[in-house]
Amino acid sequence: MKIECTIDKIPHTLYVNGSKPLNLILEYDVEAKSIMGECAGGLCGNCVVLLNDKAVLSCLIPAFLLQDAQIMTFEGFQKTRFSQDVIRAYEDTGYYPCSHCFASKSLILESILQQVEKTKEGLPEKLDDATVVREMKLNRCSCLDAHEIIDIYHAAAGYRRKRRARQ
Repeated sequence: MKIECTIDKIPHTLYVNGSKPLNLILEYDVEAKSIMGECAGGLCGNCVVLLNDKAVLSCLIPAFLLQDAQIMTFEGFQKTRFSQDVIRAYEDTGYYPCSHCFASKSLILESILQQVEKTKEGLPEKLDDATVVREMKLNRCSCLDAHEIIDIYHAAAGYRRKRRARQ
């Protein structure tokens, strides 16, 4: 199957089996380094990517859903100016995800920040803490508790608001 998509802002034409999962495409066809090779079929949550700005488990996304999709891996995210909002939030709070889930939790946090920014008026909408914690459960690692996740989110959202105000 021929699939045209954009991965980390680079157009790709891929020739893959339509049922091949995105994590294997990224690992073997695109050679993304942040995708964990040992997959438990959606149980760990360490293979998160942004698919059209939404955090998804790449091991559960078949290739046939990728036509014209925008995919962002952690490597691509690190090259954006928005990644600094998340990194600074970790530094400010002193709470860091473990090395196994750092990439996935960072991308989930970015997805939440992007969801909040997408409103009709272009003004950030308020997101309740329970929703943030629920969204972050896409990754199953327990290295951060709910209080820490909420603190990180609020710090990152503050940086994002400042960034948007300067534009």
